[in-house]
Amino acid sequence: MIAALSSVAICLCVTPQPAAADPFDPWTQPARYQLEYQVDLASIDAKPDDDIEVWLPLPADGPAQRLLSVQVESSWSHRRTGDDLGNRFIHTKRDPSQPTTGELILRCVINRLPVSRSVPERARIDSAHDLDRNRASERRAPADGRIRAIADQLCRNLDSPATKIRALYDYVLDNMRYSKKGRGWGRGDARWACDSKYGNCTDFHSLLIAMAHTQRIPARFVIGFPIPSDRTRGEITGYHCWAELFDDSRGWIPVDASEAWKSQRPDAYYGKLPADRVAFTTGRDLVLEPPQHGDRLNFFVFPYVEVNDHPVAPPKWYLRFVRTPGGGLDD
Repeated sequence: MIAALSSVAICLCVTPQPAAADPFDPWTQPARYQLEYQVDLASIDAKPDDDIEVWLPLPADGPAQRLLSVQVESSWSHRRTGDDLGNRFIHTKRDPSQPTTGELILRCVINRLPVSRSVPERARIDSAHDLDRNRASERRAPADGRIRAIADQLCRNLDSPATKIRALYDYVLDNMRYSKKGRGWGRGDARWACDSKYGNCTDFHSLLIAMAHTQRIPARFVIGFPIPSDRTRGEITGYHCWAELFDDSRGWIPVDASEAWKSQRPDAYYGKLPADRVAFTTGRDLVLEPPQHGDRLNFFVFPYVEVNDHPVAPPKWYLRFVRTPGGGLDD
């Protein structure tokens, strides 16, 4: 429960640091991460009498990751909220009497474990309702047209979810390439990815999830931040995402198709994940709490802002980390 999380102040005085003397192996070693997520409220394009609301995601709490403590500082009133997918948020709203300047700062401590076949993820077997929800087509990952035709052909002679999941995963690796050139990439548009055959992690996993949905295989999108394994502290400037697909015999199988493509190690990232990441939210087409007035969010990892009930450009944000040796999830 969110209310049960303790508040612990964390000093993240980040300075340049060389690579650690004892290399950290994210495939075999757990890690403890101290994160400081800072939002510059003064960078929001708003007038003194405008109504301003800001939502910020909290790190996830699950089988491979435990959120040990949370502390929030805000120039405006704030509260912790969540949705029915298990995602949790910080919501802050400016009182008309308060200035438009200030900061929203989230400090938290997370234990993260590597996930592998030899160390089961202890996946919760979701209810039928939850599984059906993760079979549903998404706005930018529709389970139809050419995507359905390709998936049907790949899975035609396969008789189990496990073999189908692997066939779809292999297809994405064989037909996509990781690239951020031109326009269109980064939106997680499965049709665009299917036709263009390139993109970033969002595009890889949107195509994979859409193909799984055509076969009635539950699949879901997970997004968070990558943590460099060769440093013990520093700043993070971009997100990373992966996917989870459901097999009746194993539960949720994590896969990271884009990292598998970049490393040319397909087996390494199938059913296994290193501890070099922190998950924040699961799902797409998200409705926040309290509900935003704008459209459902394509995905949620950066600050989301509305001014006078209309979405505006994200404010400036900074994310810093410190990594220390980790133990079990609750250690």
